[in-house]
Amino acid sequence: MLRLTTETGQPVHGADGRHIGRLVDVTVRLGPRHPPVHRLVVDGPRGRAGSGPDHPRHLLDWDTVGTFEHTRVQLHVTGAEVAATAVERADTMDLSPDELLLRRDLLDTQIVDVAGQRVQRVGDVLLVRADHRLDAAAVDVGFGAVIRRLGLARLSRRLPEQAIDFGDLHLTSARGHLVQLATPASALHRLDRAGLAQLLARLPTEDAADVAAAVDPALAAAAIASSHPEVGTRVALALEDDEAGPVLAAVPGEQGRHLRHLRRDRAVRRRFERHRSWRRYLPSGSGRRP
Repeated sequence: MLRLTTETGQPVHGADGRHIGRLVDVTVRLGPRHPPVHRLVVDGPRGRAGSGPDHPRHLLDWDTVGTFEHTRVQLHVTGAEVAATAVERADTMDLSPDELLLRRDLLDTQIVDVAGQRVQRVGDVLLVRADHRLDAAAVDVGFGAVIRRLGLARLSRRLPEQAIDFGDLHLTSARGHLVQLATPASALHRLDRAGLAQLLARLPTEDAADVAAAVDPALAAAAIASSHPEVGTRVALALEDDEAGPVLAAVPGEQGRHLRHLRRDRAVRRRFERHRSWRRYLPSGSGRRP
């Protein structure tokens, strides 16, 4: 088991021995429950004044990796080949629609454990070796991960690891949330009515509406119907007009009529736009705290 925070920062060398830079992040493409590392993000050495960009950044396919060890990453391509991949800034990196940067989009962010229905903060990402690849297996949300990153490794060993399987995560970072909405294999698309209602209760208003719009309208309607009325109301009001119709039409009985009426009430909509604060109201009988 490898930890993302101990692997990033190590030097990266080309097949010709040239020092390429240091590893600062890795990417995965969502789909498998434990997605493999897809690419490395490497910051090159700082350039001299007037000689080029400071810390040119490289986005290298995992296929270019010869060995990946604790002390260094050895590529089987030359430094000259790597130099051709340089970009000046992180925001110029061309990521695939289903691709995440683990350090940027996951580390230190809040996640929802859709299996245990808990909101947690990620202290580290756990990677496992599988043949000639690395898989993102889980995240560590325990206090020991934080202590370890502060340099107190001996103390951290006294604290239990609290791992959550990567396949049970819903990410709340901006890119993480959007990528999961668009990836059919992500955790939120596997939830039933009860699980989806729990997730809606734990997300901010806009994110909860995004989730309701991304799943089948009948499933979203069932989740809204079984949610706390405050949650159902806020999700219904936050949905875009073209999304709200199919979802609210499937909400049964008086609740459905009430929500559709609220959508048509301009005064209610204006008040909602001014006050979008989100208090968590869990579905009745959940037996869990927010």
